[in-house]
Amino acid sequence: MKKRITKILCFALTLVLMLSSVSVAFAKEQVTPVILVHGVGGSAVYENIGKDNEAEIKTFGLGEATDILKNTDLLGELIKLLSTEKSADYMALLDKFNAMVVPAGEKFNADKNGNIKAGQGIKNYWTAPMSKHKSYWKNAEISEPALVRELCLTHGAKNVYTYNYDWRQDIYKSAKGLRKFVKNVKKRTGAKKVALVGCSLGGSVLSCYMDAYKKKNDVSRYLFVDPAMCGVDVTRCYALDFKINKKQVLSYLEGMQTANPGSTQQTIMKVVKALGDIRVGIAAENLAHLSKNEKFINKLCTDVILPWIGYIPALWECIPHDVYGKAVKNASRIGLLDKKSGLYKKIKRYHKIQGRFKKNVKFLKKKGVQIAIIANYGEPGIPVTSKAKNHIDGLIDTCRSSGGATVANYGSKLKGKKAKGKYVSPDKVINAKTCILPNSTWFIRDIQHMQFKSGTDASKFIAQLACGKVKYNLKAVKKKYGYTQFVKGDENQALTNV
Repeated sequence: MKKRITKILCFALTLVLMLSSVSVAFAKEQVTPVILVHGVGGSAVYENIGKDNEAEIKTFGLGEATDILKNTDLLGELIKLLSTEKSADYMALLDKFNAMVVPAGEKFNADKNGNIKAGQGIKNYWTAPMSKHKSYWKNAEISEPALVRELCLTHGAKNVYTYNYDWRQDIYKSAKGLRKFVKNVKKRTGAKKVALVGCSLGGSVLSCYMDAYKKKNDVSRYLFVDPAMCGVDVTRCYALDFKINKKQVLSYLEGMQTANPGSTQQTIMKVVKALGDIRVGIAAENLAHLSKNEKFINKLCTDVILPWIGYIPALWECIPHDVYGKAVKNASRIGLLDKKSGLYKKIKRYHKIQGRFKKNVKFLKKKGVQIAIIANYGEPGIPVTSKAKNHIDGLIDTCRSSGGATVANYGSKLKGKKAKGKYVSPDKVINAKTCILPNSTWFIRDIQHMQFKSGTDASKFIAQLACGKVKYNLKAVKKKYGYTQFVKGDENQALTNV
């Protein structure tokens, strides 16, 4: 009897130990951490960090719209652009604009080798999860903080991190910083892999991370949101591609009046549009004439752009790969770029990486890594280059952010063979067949660049994709959420299929 009881107790004890070990194993099972990488302006930059005179550096130095209105000298020359009776002194206009932005550029700009100046940087480099930084996202309404909020609500704040960096610096350096950050998150959580979400310029950081660390096998999924990894066509200005058209200027102003509610940008657009189409048209015609004036363009580049923002690597690195060679040739010819400088070495290295994006994606896909792109469309191109007819999201051209979609000119539709096939949008604007990832690229119409709002269909959709709620393919997403490849957002960012 005792032996039987002993055996029973031993069996029971063994069973308890087995169940305990199983429960421990389940307890140690890790949820994949999600790391969001922000874009331009995601972190404020400061000078004299840690000193009594520490201060935030104004983005691009333009300040508020009222700064322009208070500058009577500059305003006086700008008003002349609106009249056929008054002849503006265009060189004087540049000098006055120079006097406004260059002093700010002395603080904001990098040095001649593309290095951020000593004592400058960011203050919100957070290695802890968002459960420790609720003030950043708890009441967030729009943009990256709103997406972080949605990620926290979907995935748990303890599983969500943000990689903040000085976005002015060389993107390759930002990617190296991300590598260190990923290693720290893995060590902190015990997770073998992380999920990365790259927003805007953050998409370029992710592209660079892919190139440098793809063999580390520590990323389960990459989600690119309104990404700049294939460039932004407005940077064609570095290639001296300036072109201004009255019709396109008016179209752009009309669309941008609803962009970035409450921002300086929106205020300026409304003020300009309020002047009336006739006067704005006159100004556009005057500027169109100037865009063909080589002396004026050279002075604009070397006397204004160069000392203001001309040494910031990240801006040069947003030049599309197919425009890069022309940009280097033309910019170096007029003295906007020094090919012997450290800045040139940085951007040259990055553009080689940019050219390998498709190859890197293919490599990772074969390894089973999930990769997807969200690209927005529905706005006219920025009317200062030859690509003003492009569909953009308010900043980045849809053909670029999508990784190569065939996109009709704004206000037009695709025709012929381009308008046929399963990857063509119902509105005949986009053919996604030519994308790098045609089966895992989604397009959202009528939502501005990174203007995703908290609690909306749009932000929830992005969070669900980022957190692994569904595989990255059109069929799986449609089955789970009902969304096709092409969706549109209303004023409340409720999504419906196009």
